[in-house]
Amino acid sequence: METKTLKRLHIFFWIAVFVFAIMNTLAYIGNELFFPVVTSVSMRTVFNMLTFYLFYFSITPKIITKEKIFIFTAGGIIYLTVFSFIYSFLYYIPISYKIASSNPFTYSLTTGIKNAIYNIFAYQTIFAISGSLSKVSLIWYSNQIKQHETAKQNITTELAMLRAQINPHFLFNTLNNIKSLIKTMPSKAVISIDKLNGIMEYMINESSYEKVPMRKEIEHIKNYLELEKIRYSDAGYIDFRISGNYETTDIPPLIFMPFIENAFKHGNKLSKSPGIEIGIEISGEEINFRTKNYIKEKSEMQSRNSGFGLTNIRRRLDLIFENRYRLEITNSDNIFSVNLKLNLR
Repeated sequence: METKTLKRLHIFFWIAVFVFAIMNTLAYIGNELFFPVVTSVSMRTVFNMLTFYLFYFSITPKIITKEKIFIFTAGGIIYLTVFSFIYSFLYYIPISYKIASSNPFTYSLTTGIKNAIYNIFAYQTIFAISGSLSKVSLIWYSNQIKQHETAKQNITTELAMLRAQINPHFLFNTLNNIKSLIKTMPSKAVISIDKLNGIMEYMINESSYEKVPMRKEIEHIKNYLELEKIRYSDAGYIDFRISGNYETTDIPPLIFMPFIENAFKHGNKLSKSPGIEIGIEISGEEINFRTKNYIKEKSEMQSRNSGFGLTNIRRRLDLIFENRYRLEITNSDNIFSVNLKLNLR
């Protein structure tokens, strides 16, 4: 909590306490004891403030342990017992000057303490507990804020690391493709480099943001697919379809790319067309993404579903969407399918 806000709360609290205390003296209006009583009540408010802040500033994070709390409690009881008598004596002095002007100190020490001790002790106990609980609550609140900020920072760092783990994988595959094209089809290799330039520009400039416009993400996917199509003689081998309005939609960058990369990495080039199907459906705040590809018989995907770092992508989805997504992966009859539903709300 900000210092200025905390100060305002304290000032407001003590103004309310003082006003409430003065209201209790209104019954003495017209009585000769009115001003002495107002003076005594004002002094009692000062005593309450001293007790409140003595306990408030005594509470520290280091003192909140079993051993130190016991010592703190014992010291607090001693303080309340001793100073309640002192405060009772001082509290009754203004009234004693009016009732027994000849010997006010003796009167306050005997009759005054007797009449006021229980009242003063009760007030001191209430404000001692209030001061302690206020500080404990402030410490708890500060700890919660720190934990929240730490967790947020950890999530930001982890997301950056997860993106870093995804990007090199993509670059590795793409550079291998260009390497083979240079030897066989140099002209297509030049086109591939141009496509890669657009892809790299997107990854460098956009992937660090929490969200990007959906149209940019789709443009990036199209660049990637155009790059991959150069490797295939069958124009219908890659089937990419988009439906719905995505002009006003934002989405975390590269959220679909690991699945698309996986389809090409483990896809069976000898399968019938379309060998790789990719679809994106946008409906309001919901996005349905799907991929389907035939896999190689000896592919690692036959034995496990983590060839593209499934653990990483699930972790990223958990961090960003929490329970606002559903990921279904099936591997049956040499067909690998991914269905991802995102709720952007």
